[in-house]
Amino acid sequence: MLKKDLSHMNLLRAVGITLVVLRHSFSPFRRSWDVSKYYEYNIIADCLGKYISTISMPLFVFISGYIYYFLRNNYGKYSDYKTLFKKKSRRLIVPYLILAPIYIYFLLDYDSMLSFLSHMWTGAGHLWFLLMMFVMFLLYYKFENFLCKHYIFSILLGVFLYMLVLPLSYINLQPLALVCKYFIFFQMGNLFNKYSTEILGYLKEKVLVLFLMHLFLFGIYFYAINVFENKYVLFGISKFLLVLSILALCFIYGFLNIVTVKYVKFVSKIKPVISYINHNSYYLYLIHEPLLKVFFTFLFVQKMPIVFAISLAFILSMGISLFLGNLLMKLKIGRALIGS
Repeated sequence: MLKKDLSHMNLLRAVGITLVVLRHSFSPFRRSWDVSKYYEYNIIADCLGKYISTISMPLFVFISGYIYYFLRNNYGKYSDYKTLFKKKSRRLIVPYLILAPIYIYFLLDYDSMLSFLSHMWTGAGHLWFLLMMFVMFLLYYKFENFLCKHYIFSILLGVFLYMLVLPLSYINLQPLALVCKYFIFFQMGNLFNKYSTEILGYLKEKVLVLFLMHLFLFGIYFYAINVFENKYVLFGISKFLLVLSILALCFIYGFLNIVTVKYVKFVSKIKPVISYINHNSYYLYLIHEPLLKVFFTFLFVQKMPIVFAISLAFILSMGISLFLGNLLMKLKIGRALIGS
């Protein structure tokens, strides 16, 4: 049952981490990284990056919620709060405390110990995800029984919490603000696992419609944020991302299920690749962004046409991260670092 139920998640997670790496490969041309000062802004790269953003991290959190619910309810994992705290500390906090200082020292600007600690508090680069998920697990566990019995309330709560992201970020209440932002996607993972048959039955004939709706609404969103300048209007538009991400999760989940059911031979052929990416997905996430930031500092890359620069960045960061991740997973110290 474990392999059968989570095989769909393997493909979903492989797609998710690949999208994360691809999105970050566009970053220098979107004015979103420090190295962006070496590159001209490109509206197409920005559009593609923002489009992928509506899918990638919500999908990652969704998968975490899906697998957490499955393990809790089918295998009795995390039987008490102490066990959860211990396991998630080893899995998330230990690698963060080791890798975040290194990331800050080499890749971020800081001028004092206070600013260094500020980076540690808010989440160093892409490592914010580790802090956010740690707090998510600890808080969710306390209210899990109630939330799982009242799904409509929990989804409405997720919408309400999403509205609190900006004020909480303004007063620097991290990573709580990010927990509020991604709670609804974690809960959707629980919901999709519990009612998987019913939801897939509903989504089966609607995948194309959901995709086209997502694409159309994203076009409106991207146009609006580039036209309007009023901060209050932009604040309202930013909340539209929640709708886009929910639509994205629905069509991605439905589409990949169709692929695994209707194209069994194709999935079997690429299964070794999916398994390889999944096995090393955690290290792939940890390693790829520093590699990209270093890659984009090279002068020869800055002189490349944008298509070649992005393509080469994506291929090299995926390949090198997977190679290093696989190497580290063979070492005892490498497995211990991520609590594996």
